[in-house]
Parts: sequence; structure tokens; C-alpha cells
Amino acid sequence: MGMIIDLEPIKCNALLTDNYVGRLAYIADHEPHVVPSTYFFDADQGCILCFASNGHRINALRKCNKVSFQVDRIESFRHWQSVQVHGTYQELAGDRAKECLKRFAEGVERTIDHKNAERPHFLSHFSGRLQEAEMPVVYRIAVTKITGKSVENFT
Repeated sequence: MGMIIDLEPIKCNALLTDNYVGRLAYIADHEPHVVPSTYFFDADQGCILCFASNGHRINALRKCNKVSFQVDRIESFRHWQSVQVHGTYQELAGDRAKECLKRFAEGVERTIDHKNAERPHFLSHFSGRLQEAEMPVVYRIAVTKITGKSVENFT
């Protein structure tokens, strides 16, 4: 196996841009929780856009807004890259939430098209949900730090 090295910032950003599923880590009731989450990395705004229904995750994030978000590219034990984002949960509302939900949907769609991956069924529901009174909770993770690791011989 090659040596594990730090991933350059440009490669960290590329890994975040080229994917749409990561793991959100947060604290609830003094316990760590990690959940998979669909996301869009908005490099221009320095944030990760996400959404969720009201529930455990959102209630916890409202109480403790410091989070981590991890995205991996794993081909094998000897070929992988991993990026960890530290940031702050920021809930969005009104027109700002609708705008970001639309940007999220379009960004995820572009990423999926670029990867020639299967399109998740939830994307087709966004146009209707943008008009509904009961929108999902739209939030961003304002990035404070990004770090990454890679196996040295990863290509």
C-alpha cells in the first residue's frame, strides 16, 4: 500500500464537486451521530447545500450547529481519497431556501449526469415542492475548514 498523504486543497474541492452523497456528523443528546446525506458543494459560496425533513437531525442541528461532513472515493483498500469538511449549520428560510433548494437540485442533477449515474427519484419532485407551503428544511454548511487524505499512489 502507498503512503497516506494530505490531499491538496484543489483535489479536496474536486472530490466534493464530483460527488453528491456524503456523511453528516453532528451531536445530539451528547452523542455523535453520522447519517448519509445528499448534498451539493457550492464552491463559489463556500458551502454545502442540503435538505431534510423536520426530525431528529434538524432538531439536533438547531441546538448544536457545529458539524463535520465527509466524502470518500474508495476504489479499494489501496486506492482511496477522503475529504472532511468542518463547518456551521445554517438554516435557510423563505425565498433564500427556495433558491438554494433549486440550486441544490440543479447541482446534484449536473453531478449525476456528469458521472452517468442513476438519477435518484426525489429529484423529479423538486419543482412541485418548491411551490408547496410545507417545504423541507433547507440548510447550508458554511465551510470553516477542509482537509483530505489520499493514498500516495492514487490516480
